[in-house]
Amino acid sequence: MPAYFFEDLVHLTGEEFDQKFKSMQDLYKKEEGDPVIRLREMAEAEREARPGTILNSAGRTRRLLPGRFYMFKYLPKMRNELPYYDMFPVGLVMGVNRDKGYFSMLNFHYMPPIFRAELMDAIYPFTIFPNVQAKDIGTSIRARVNVQRMNYKFMKKRMNMRSFLPMWHRYDFKRVVGQFLYVPPLGWDTITMLPLATPRKSGINRIWMDSQMERRMRKKSDRTKAKYKKVT
Repeated sequence: MPAYFFEDLVHLTGEEFDQKFKSMQDLYKKEEGDPVIRLREMAEAEREARPGTILNSAGRTRRLLPGRFYMFKYLPKMRNELPYYDMFPVGLVMGVNRDKGYFSMLNFHYMPPIFRAELMDAIYPFTIFPNVQAKDIGTSIRARVNVQRMNYKFMKKRMNMRSFLPMWHRYDFKRVVGQFLYVPPLGWDTITMLPLATPRKSGINRIWMDSQMERRMRKKSDRTKAKYKKVT
């Protein structure tokens, strides 16, 4: 199960990290300029990769599609009023509304690694592989999550997806700095676990504590609902 892999990944360093991904690298056909290859090279060279450095690698795009993973730099319009925010969100895009100028995304930085693993474990069964015969998600750069089946209401009803609640955020296209970094499926495991969170106005421990409290909630209050409907 993916969760066991992710939990194990949290404790990997140096040579152990490289060995863990050796088999996954063999599954992927290396192409010049591939963003995941670049991401892996930096992760091997520097355990605590810098978000800005990764964003300057290949794979940048202005195109945003639901069901796919991205990383980007973000400066909220109301950041002076927010208790905290993540300057380098990483996660799964759930919906895009160009007319209203925002998109919704599961930002994995808002939960500790073990709960990111829990959610990824629950998400994988809803991944689709258009025109791909392989069973392993890591063998395709075209795999994506079926957001038509798995949306906010659907996830809220499933106990094994309750970690999504603190991760669900809406972002203003105008507040994105630069381009998006598209992360192919092979890189999902890596980028969700790399220490790339860059919290502002608060430490990561406080953010995780608040998020875990919300994760325990089975029903959301009107105040909490309004929080996630508001675009930051």
